[in-house]
Amino acid sequence: MMGGFIDAIIVRERSWGEYSMKALFRIVLAAIGVLGLLAVAVVIYATTFLDPNDLKPRLADAVRERTGLELSLNGPLSWTFYPRIGVTVEDATARLPDQSADETPFAAFRQAEARLRFPPLLSGNIEVDGFTLDGLRLNLERDAQGHGNWEALVDTVAQQDNDRPSSPSRRPQSVASAGDRPLAMDIASVQVSDGQVHFEDQQNDRNITLSSLALQASNVTSGGAFPLELSFAVEGTRPELNGTISLKSQASLDLNSAVYRLDNLALKGAMHLPAIDGAHDQTFGLNASRLAADLDRQRYSVDSAVLDGTFYLPSLGEHALPLGAEASGEVSLAEDQAKLTSFSLSSGQLLRLTGSAEARHLSDDLHWQGQVDMAPADLRSWLERLGKLPTTADAQALQRVGLSSQVEGDKRTARFTDLSVDIDDTTLEGTASLGLESPLLHAELKGDSLDLDRYLPPRSTNVTASNEAPQARTSDTTPIADAGASLNESTLALARSLDLDLNLTLETLKARKFQLENVALKAQGREGHYRLSRLNADLYDGALKASGAMNVAASSVSLSFEPQLTGVALQPLLKDVSGRDDLFRGTLNASAALSSTLEDEGSWLANLDGKASFVIADGAMMGINLPGQLCTTAAMLQGNSTSHEWGSDTEFDRFAASFDIVDGVIQNDDLNVALPGVDITGSGQIDLKAQNLDMALAARLVNTADTQGCPVSATLSHIPLPLHCSGSLGDAPAQWCRFDADAFSAILQKSAASEGREKLREHVDRQLEGKLGQRIEEKLGEASGGNLKDAIKGLFQ
Repeated sequence: MMGGFIDAIIVRERSWGEYSMKALFRIVLAAIGVLGLLAVAVVIYATTFLDPNDLKPRLADAVRERTGLELSLNGPLSWTFYPRIGVTVEDATARLPDQSADETPFAAFRQAEARLRFPPLLSGNIEVDGFTLDGLRLNLERDAQGHGNWEALVDTVAQQDNDRPSSPSRRPQSVASAGDRPLAMDIASVQVSDGQVHFEDQQNDRNITLSSLALQASNVTSGGAFPLELSFAVEGTRPELNGTISLKSQASLDLNSAVYRLDNLALKGAMHLPAIDGAHDQTFGLNASRLAADLDRQRYSVDSAVLDGTFYLPSLGEHALPLGAEASGEVSLAEDQAKLTSFSLSSGQLLRLTGSAEARHLSDDLHWQGQVDMAPADLRSWLERLGKLPTTADAQALQRVGLSSQVEGDKRTARFTDLSVDIDDTTLEGTASLGLESPLLHAELKGDSLDLDRYLPPRSTNVTASNEAPQARTSDTTPIADAGASLNESTLALARSLDLDLNLTLETLKARKFQLENVALKAQGREGHYRLSRLNADLYDGALKASGAMNVAASSVSLSFEPQLTGVALQPLLKDVSGRDDLFRGTLNASAALSSTLEDEGSWLANLDGKASFVIADGAMMGINLPGQLCTTAAMLQGNSTSHEWGSDTEFDRFAASFDIVDGVIQNDDLNVALPGVDITGSGQIDLKAQNLDMALAARLVNTADTQGCPVSATLSHIPLPLHCSGSLGDAPAQWCRFDADAFSAILQKSAASEGREKLREHVDRQLEGKLGQRIEEKLGEASGGNLKDAIKGLFQ
């Protein structure tokens, strides 16, 4: 019996426990239901009995206090209810404090709607279901002084932030209430449609509008990645342009840490720029694995950004110019420095430039340094596509150009150290500095072999007429080339502003066909005044020393040049310059002081002035034997003949002359050539512009024992044999000079008349000293007779 009672008690207690748990669960559910109904009732009451339009004045006051903008809510505010609770605002405008009602507002939108998820409200969480903004209009303006209309807004917001108490550490911490929770964000969708941003910059004359702006994002959470899409059309009148741009990415917004990031960024665009090419669109794309901005630490970074574009230029015609770039780096405004860990610039197979760099003191005293390398590339084709190819004599020049250098600089100058430049077959090494704000070139370079003629413009072409068929003959065939020049304003502007300091040494240099060795050149100047302070070189077994100056500050360019040649082998020099080895041979010593003025389309030879002199020792005039011609002529004049065999050249011991040069015409009056058995003197002129000469020479035969001389009578040795040298400088010397028979006839007549007068005078003298004189004195007296004899003698003086 006792056992049955105990069993009954156990069963009853078990039933009571089960009943108590069920009752407690029911009470909790009832409480939750009551709270839910209460929340629903509150929402129903708020959306039914509270008019949101009553909040307009408070909203306008809050916006004014926070931003300084004058908010006008022209349309109605309305609630939305289950399953979303939200508010819709229509037709709102915001004006700057100093804007009048008839001016275009700073910002406006057609409709905005914010929606909250209702179920999470029951648990005390706020989740935004979506945000929609339609018809956004934003007007940004910068005046002529550079002040933007948005600056007052930014200053007001910044002042509000500064007036707030400093925020606690952003590190995770325990919270006592919902109000202490870190800022969180969970938005199901964000949508902006039909947006427009207008920007007018009076300071830089810019007017650009972004239209059809659309933005879409979903599952926007703080700290998590969410998809983001943005697109808009762009149109401008200054400059004239239109196009479209679109962007896709995975975005991350950490509001608590103020870190914002775009991963797997893909940006595409197409732009029509009539100023560059009116027939084609310029297209480009940008991909980056990450773009990040840390606002608290003021750090911004990009990883593996790749730019790929196709561009059209007027000089390309229908051919596109590919251009690509890759870069990774970061900027820290807090530390005032930036670092470009790697970058590259390429244009198909035409160009590839790589390097790295870092910069310090970004805000004030900028300094940067890095490394740059350009693989040998066909720079000629690249420049040709850009329309920047200079005219060169060699159509294959600049097809292999590369460089490698350490580089550093500031805002004004880029300095290259450990510089190595490859230009076709030439390697230059040393240091160089280039101006970034103004033209500057300071360089100290050493090189092996440079053929400068390849990169200079081709020489001018002279045209001569033969009946009706003109025949072109380049000036390369003449000993002295007419170096014409054409100057344009851009070249003159650069020359008038360039700061130059150049030291260059080369093992060999070819310039205007001159072959120089062991070249040392120094030139410096600025503001249009430049000086060649040193040009030393070995030249055809001899030496060249020269200095000069150039002045481009005035309307015309003036040049001066003072060369000095010592011990130069003349024949190989003339062969290289004129392509002929049949002119002269010998050892040349020469000096000159020359000056010229270069007009826009003129030639420096046409305006050449100065003085010059030269001496050629132990040489020969090739292709003509003047002693042979003169001796043959002398033998004929004496009624003789000669069987001597003469060589083909005119060998001389010394060939010397000095010149006065005026307006490109060389005047000479002291030409002297010392030949075996012959002395030649002469005078005349050489016209460098017309490329011809006209010289009168006088040769006197000397009766010597030299086998190269010829026997002459005493009378003939006193008679000069005239030669007339004239013709084009491009002709062979054998065609220049000929015996002047007319001049020689005149000389003989004058000589014969002089000889007859002398014989008559001698006869009269003998008569006056003899009986005739005595008779005169007898008749007139000694004094008067002496006077008459003197008068008679005077008739024959």
